[in-house]
Amino acid sequence: MKMKKSSSFEFPVSLVKQYLYCPRIPYFTLIVGAKERITELMKYGREEHKKRLRKMEKKGWKTNVLLKSEKYGIYGYVDAFRKEGNGYVVYEFKNTEYKKNVFKMHLYQTAAYALLVEENFGRVIKLVVEYGDKKVEAPFTRGIKNYAVSIINKIHRIGETGLVSVKIDRRKCYNCGFRYICREI
Repeated sequence: MKMKKSSSFEFPVSLVKQYLYCPRIPYFTLIVGAKERITELMKYGREEHKKRLRKMEKKGWKTNVLLKSEKYGIYGYVDAFRKEGNGYVVYEFKNTEYKKNVFKMHLYQTAAYALLVEENFGRVIKLVVEYGDKKVEAPFTRGIKNYAVSIINKIHRIGETGLVSVKIDRRKCYNCGFRYICREI
């Protein structure tokens, strides 16, 4: 899939995961300027995340590297990556237990980070998402890459037009950090 003509703005890769959770979240972030509420659990998770990154760095991984993509109009801090064989491996940590129904969000967020690594360093061959209880690896296939780019394009469209789907999965609303604003619309 080709990226459409370069957009006039950039957005953080984390919106890829947020878009897959609910397409309204990029709207609230990009158009309304809303911020997600920070919980105590999120603060704890950040500290645990830092500990894991320090361990990876000791093993020779580049960690917490800020990268930007002119081509895709995205930026973000890649948890960890390194060259292995004929390409790079991109690693993403999640401070939660593995659940099949949320893995897709994490996989495509990691794929978007892989696009950053690819543009700045070279070919990515593998994606790794590590949870508290499981590590999941996937090759960085053309299909995964194309789907990640399609999500990026959809988020750019939201940012450019201010329009977003009204269809939402209300079961997700309870745990959403934006429900305080979403109920008002």
